[in-house]
Amino acid sequence: MRIRATRVAVATAALLAATSLAACGEGGSDEYVLHYSTYSNPTSDQSKTVQRWAEDVEELTDGGVTVKFHYSESLVDADESVQATLDGRVDLAQVGSLYAASDLSMYTAVELPFESSNPEAHMAAIQRLYEENDTFREDFERQGVRLLFPLPIGNAVLGTTRPVESVDDLRGRSIRAGGLLSEVMVAAGVNPVAMTATDVYESMERGVVGGYTSLGMSNLPTFGLSRSTPYIVDPGIGAYGSSIVVVNEDLFQEMPEQYREALLDASVQARAYGIEELDELGLLACDQLREAGATFSALAEEDVAEIRDETGAAEAWVERYEERDYDAQSVLDDYRDFLAEENESSSYADALDICLQEVP
Repeated sequence: MRIRATRVAVATAALLAATSLAACGEGGSDEYVLHYSTYSNPTSDQSKTVQRWAEDVEELTDGGVTVKFHYSESLVDADESVQATLDGRVDLAQVGSLYAASDLSMYTAVELPFESSNPEAHMAAIQRLYEENDTFREDFERQGVRLLFPLPIGNAVLGTTRPVESVDDLRGRSIRAGGLLSEVMVAAGVNPVAMTATDVYESMERGVVGGYTSLGMSNLPTFGLSRSTPYIVDPGIGAYGSSIVVVNEDLFQEMPEQYREALLDASVQARAYGIEELDELGLLACDQLREAGATFSALAEEDVAEIRDETGAAEAWVERYEERDYDAQSVLDDYRDFLAEENESSSYADALDICLQEVP
């Protein structure tokens, strides 16, 4: 038998030494303790999804593979997730598209606005892009990481401190936004303000911003916003980003075949877990917002169409990356085809849609 130490960088070796040593299992097989870094807190829908996945992995491997969680950027900053997985500071990581443009350029296609309003179909399309589009997958291979499964994310919510009856009511306001959604806000005449989700509550209280987006309904309870947002608007944007779980490819290939199969088998079920967790927190947000007296509304279709045309996000995305020698058009075309196919087999309704339908 031999003892295997989970790969960690020298800078964090002392911190993790107590937990990274793993004893051998029966029959001489290694036991693996995989360190997982996330920018989410332990009670978010995304963390709960990975927790359930980790339990399945441990069961499928008879305890041979366990996962140690490092929440809320306690070990690695969100924008370092890919590089930290590559260089061994962590074994697994949550990677957000909002932070991944420099590492996984093609992955940012999945945050294009106005493309998807079905989170279940969105997750399935991301998985299929990785499995079926060479250009998309090559980014991951170059970085030495493997996509295991996408994490849940709902449709974009616009929460504000003042009523919004039309796009004109947004002009000149400062709204928290990130990623490609910032470009949408600019097209709507908004001043997008970059900040972490944990700062939104206090910033609204102090009047630094008059609202927020780049969040879904399931995020609102986590950040204290479902009891403090007086106006909730559906801006018609749909999916606005994505998170995925990646593993170091060399580590994955080093593991015994039965462990690799366990990780992949558990990852298939994780997508279903994600939808369940998304639902639970999203519908909780609906209830809490109603109890707090929030007003629900949606931008008119003509306003949404005007913003979409003004933004031109998809065309700009393709042009930007084809100038860097990516076959970006093939990624966008496949993404749209996969979304259309997955929408046909999914009747999923986002919590924001449910809230709006139940408004008296």
